[in-house]
Amino acid sequence: MTHQWRSTSVVAAAIALGLSGAALSASSLATIPSVSDEAQTSTLEVRLAERRPGAGLSEATVQGSGEKVYLYPDVIITNADVVSAHVIPGDRPGTFNVGIMFSPEGSAKIEKATQAHLNGPLAILVNGRVISAPTLRSQIRGSAVVTGDLTGAEASALAASLNSR
Repeated sequence: MTHQWRSTSVVAAAIALGLSGAALSASSLATIPSVSDEAQTSTLEVRLAERRPGAGLSEATVQGSGEKVYLYPDVIITNADVVSAHVIPGDRPGTFNVGIMFSPEGSAKIEKATQAHLNGPLAILVNGRVISAPTLRSQIRGSAVVTGDLTGAEASALAASLNSR
């Protein structure tokens, strides 16, 4: 079976630990695919990226925008680094968000990687597709909230996907 993909405007925001400008931040807009009932098989990857090609980097296109980014080969965070994910109400009626808590190991990995990559893009991939690549404005630690125009079903499916390790 295949996933049904629908572009949705998304903002990612920090819960408590100073994420600004990152895909897990308050000010970036991106697109995210809708998540179908097969979300249990979805994979999450977070990678550092660049805006220009370079040695060892692979080209990718941010879904829904046509923007090109160039991914580093190393994956920083995966589903395995997520301790929990849960649905929370959005800012607008009928919208929902997904709160994410990283494991201590995941938190340490993303903190170290984002500290060294400030003002560079951070690519968020779901099922191998780049759904967002905002510029890091500050270091990411501990937890984050993915917010936007997610329906209750989409937010539930994404949270279930992140909780399935």
